[in-house]
Amino acid sequence: MIIDVWHDCDPGHDDAIALMYCLSEPNINLVGISTVHGNQESYKTFMNAIRILYITGNISMVKNLKVIAGANKPIKRKSQICEEIHGQSGLGGVNWEEIDKKIEALGINLKEGEKQNIEDVVDGIHNAYETSKNGRLTILVTGCHTNIAAYAQKYPDDIKSGNINVVAMGGSVDTYGNTGPWSEFNIQIDPEAFDIVLKAFQTKNKKSLVTLIPLEVTHTVLSTPDVIDKLDKNNKFENLIINLLLFFKESYKNVFNFSSPPVHDPVAAYYIVHPEDFEVKHEQAVVETEGKYTSGTICINRYPSVGDWCDANEFKELNICRKVNVNKFWDDVIKHLHILAKQSPL
Repeated sequence: MIIDVWHDCDPGHDDAIALMYCLSEPNINLVGISTVHGNQESYKTFMNAIRILYITGNISMVKNLKVIAGANKPIKRKSQICEEIHGQSGLGGVNWEEIDKKIEALGINLKEGEKQNIEDVVDGIHNAYETSKNGRLTILVTGCHTNIAAYAQKYPDDIKSGNINVVAMGGSVDTYGNTGPWSEFNIQIDPEAFDIVLKAFQTKNKKSLVTLIPLEVTHTVLSTPDVIDKLDKNNKFENLIINLLLFFKESYKNVFNFSSPPVHDPVAAYYIVHPEDFEVKHEQAVVETEGKYTSGTICINRYPSVGDWCDANEFKELNICRKVNVNKFWDDVIKHLHILAKQSPL
């Protein structure tokens, strides 16, 4: 079955691979792309989405597919970026100057992302749902949830239909965080937004419409030398991917002391078409929005009948992935990158 997908992202090295996967997966109909603040400033993440469309041979989609720059800051907090991991452009490791010239020669304004169009994102998602071929829409979130929270607040009836679900990379449940002691970057930079999404995307019988792929899963999906060796350095497109992954590797080594970097976001894209390759548990969860050191932490209430330490009604069901078949994931992702290499204009 073909799945209509709206991708909300903040490219970002791993967002880039996730977007590439969506663009090359025959069972995904990519109906829209929105960008958000996060790995870099929002106008840079918009530029990176356009760059990805160009290098994958999909630049014509800019006019046919809604590609919209969304929120440039969190709901309540100061913006944070992750330049130490993703570089000044957000896609460090590649000199984009020549590619940008080719994009602009096509009449595409890379600076369009300097305008915040969060209302256009919200209305775009709504229109994508209303015109979806099978009456269903999956929102893939590989950044923070600022845009999606705004959508949930403006179009609650869409969600009440039970026909829209969210698949998101984010959070840490049973492990340490990455940019906070217990919190993961996508949730940490705008926990109020995820709080809105978690509470809004529930069915009438209190079942969650949100599936979360946390660090516990993505930290098992590493871009090892064996993975990189499967890419052809003599192909310009695949060599560009190699350079992106090597930059990512060096950043993760310097900041987190990982020998190989986890490639977070494409795991969420992979889940959309291959949920059978995941172990998923249904938990009662809440996101911490007030903690000085724990803001953005996903808290699980595993023993709701024990003690009176909290109001159990505050917790909402959340589908949390626990394991993924790593070998099948990489085989599929590499296959998709090979497909894109054949159609790339590079």
